[in-house]
Amino acid sequence: MARSGLDRWLAPWVLVSTGVVFNVLSALISRYFIGLNNDQINIINREIQQKQVLLDSLWQSRIEEDRKKEFFIPLLADKPAATEVTESYYREYLAEVQNAYDLEDFTTRLQQPAEVNLQLLLDLSDAAQQSIIESINNTYLETLDRQERKLPLEGDNSRLFSIAIFLQVIGLILVLARDLRRH
Repeated sequence: MARSGLDRWLAPWVLVSTGVVFNVLSALISRYFIGLNNDQINIINREIQQKQVLLDSLWQSRIEEDRKKEFFIPLLADKPAATEVTESYYREYLAEVQNAYDLEDFTTRLQQPAEVNLQLLLDLSDAAQQSIIESINNTYLETLDRQERKLPLEGDNSRLFSIAIFLQVIGLILVLARDLRRH
């Protein structure tokens, strides 16, 4: 009698249906859960790429600020050679840097008489570069944060993939066991 109970549990239709259920679960894990994680990983990857573009742009801005400062230093160092055109470009550059990097601390110094001031140029340029470096650091930290958010999702995908493969193999074994059970 114990043998017939075991025969009932090992009937071919039980093996096949259990195998099919395992294969369906495997497909569900593969397509749905891993797919959701992949969607989140893709979003994070796009954010990382955007941050990388921003980092490249910030580094380029820093280099440009350095070059502009280096351009004005020789012009302003020789005060007799400073013309109205040079002075105009100088004032325009200072206003542009102040507005671009929100350097409100320099407002009063910039409103003083229109005299060419090399120290003001150096101070404003250094403040702008410091602002750029802070932006670079913040953006880099945000990029690292996004990369850290991506790691658990990739680990989850690896575990889910292993589980799905395991279920699929067991399901196939059960379906094939039907033929062995018949003999």
